[in-house]
Amino acid sequence: MQYEKLRPEEIYIPDTDIVTVTYMGKITEIQHITTHNSKVRTIKVSTDEYVITETGEVNKYARKSENRSQSENSIRKTMRRIRELIQTNVTDSKKVKWITLTYKENMTDTKRLYEDFRRFNQRFIYQLTSCGIEKPSYISIAEPQGRGAWHLHILYIWKNSIAPFIYNDAFADLWGHGFTKIKALKDSDNIANYLMCYLTDIEIAPELKEYIPDDMLKEVTDNQQKKSVVKGGRLHMYPAQMNIIRHSNNIKYPKKIKMPYKKALELVEGKRLKFETAFRMTDGKDFESIVDRKEFIDEKFQTSENGRNR
Repeated sequence: MQYEKLRPEEIYIPDTDIVTVTYMGKITEIQHITTHNSKVRTIKVSTDEYVITETGEVNKYARKSENRSQSENSIRKTMRRIRELIQTNVTDSKKVKWITLTYKENMTDTKRLYEDFRRFNQRFIYQLTSCGIEKPSYISIAEPQGRGAWHLHILYIWKNSIAPFIYNDAFADLWGHGFTKIKALKDSDNIANYLMCYLTDIEIAPELKEYIPDDMLKEVTDNQQKKSVVKGGRLHMYPAQMNIIRHSNNIKYPKKIKMPYKKALELVEGKRLKFETAFRMTDGKDFESIVDRKEFIDEKFQTSENGRNR
């Protein structure tokens, strides 16, 4: 599938075209998709087989990918889901802590990763409630390091109170498997962008840069220091069936509604256009899809002390 960046201002969307409006906390997104497929090339006949309409040949579907580097669409959907959940639930940075849990050892077992977190989370919640502190909800995202070891990013979110101060040494003792890092969250959108980009790319040592093709490299800045990363370098580390993102039961999902484009624009009147992108995807033959996505921010959005939006 070929990908081409487009200029959003050059895309015309008729008022009557149906768009998808997604409500994510203080962010409202409008997405318009036009799809053209000049030829239906296959028809599904069973869970395992399909017919090629041109020849009548019956084929079997390919086996599931062994890892996500073989399924760009899968990782794209996962990264979008991460962004939507964060933007929907993180609306007040003072009520959030961003935690990273790492291992001393080269721990590569994904089942152990989540079991260790489950037990740690039970201990953490017990200590909080024992001190009369509100139980937070959480969003966790698994990330592989270059050596293959796993660690977890966790967003702990308090609905009705400011996030408590936590001593990192005490937190590391509670984790018990290695190092921990605790950050106050300044901007929920920045962390969503960071995770979406960083989880797919991987840093390389400077001496290896000359061996990587230029079109696979990009330069990024982290803590005012430039470094080189390989685009999509982490994708092969994610097992295809692994659930990269998990969350507690009380996490809210974004609300999606389909409506005419004109009505969607009326809904975002008074909100600031924060971000817009457009791109074309094509197989170079019969299929083409053009996507236009706009994000509007409600700068008057507030969260009341009982957790309800106002």
